[in-house]
Amino acid sequence: MNLKRTNPARTWAIAAVAAIVLIGTGCHHKSVDDYLSAGDAAMQSTKLSEAETDYQEAAKIAPNDPRVHIALGNLYVFEHKPSDAQIEFMKVLEIDPKNAATHVALGNLYNDQNERGLAENQYRAAVALEPDRADYHLDLGEILRLEGKTAAAEDQIRTAIGLSPKDAKAHLALANLLATEPGRATEANAEFDEVRALDAKLMPAPAATTAGTTPPVQPDTTTASAPPAAGAAPQVKPLNKLFLLTKNSPVYQNPDETSSTIGQVRRKKYVHVTGIAGDYLQIRLKNGTTGFIPVSAAE
Repeated sequence: MNLKRTNPARTWAIAAVAAIVLIGTGCHHKSVDDYLSAGDAAMQSTKLSEAETDYQEAAKIAPNDPRVHIALGNLYVFEHKPSDAQIEFMKVLEIDPKNAATHVALGNLYNDQNERGLAENQYRAAVALEPDRADYHLDLGEILRLEGKTAAAEDQIRTAIGLSPKDAKAHLALANLLATEPGRATEANAEFDEVRALDAKLMPAPAATTAGTTPPVQPDTTTASAPPAAGAAPQVKPLNKLFLLTKNSPVYQNPDETSSTIGQVRRKKYVHVTGIAGDYLQIRLKNGTTGFIPVSAAE
């Protein structure tokens, strides 16, 4: 019988090459972190369909990873798809019931839909999980105020102030609540004074004119030849980006903290930035209007 003898060295070499090929092939597979990073980059470039695709791929790989559902939930909130966002946030809480930030996100979602009872439940869950978070007590206090539960609202707002005495927004919330209570004007004014001392830009701008005075003449904006006056608001440079808010912020009518406040934005939400003017970002609100927030409010 004429049998060919196997060369051990050649067999080992072939096996080694095969292993390298397999390893190299495996390296091309994207991980959940790869898809999340790609989705975040797409979000920043306002490529929302690409972001959704990446996040969905991440969810296929790791359906029990809360991060993928948080990312999808934030995307759907930005796209004004509350039902889809609710589904994703609920998935997070099924996986991690003690995720306080997601309870707050779901509470914000319910609050935006005027589902105040449901919002209250979510804020209470967040407070129970992280009782040292002043902002969670403030969220609960504000929803209780909207529900007409004044005493409970005041208790939560004062708790927030106790945890964070220099929080101007908490003092403003208390001042606004006290201002609606008979016989508590003095307390309310004291809180308004505290707000002015801590963060004067939160207070409405004073009236430009008084009785019997002539309002200032506005410049003629139809002519472009005159140079801008000293102290004039900076020009808005176009921008098309999404930013994740790092803190709550008032939205100003103009890129000036003394201009009228036309809305509020919440931290942990994406905003569509359409321009930049000095230290302010121009953003588009849900109702289609534009306003300005400080650069410091966004990443």
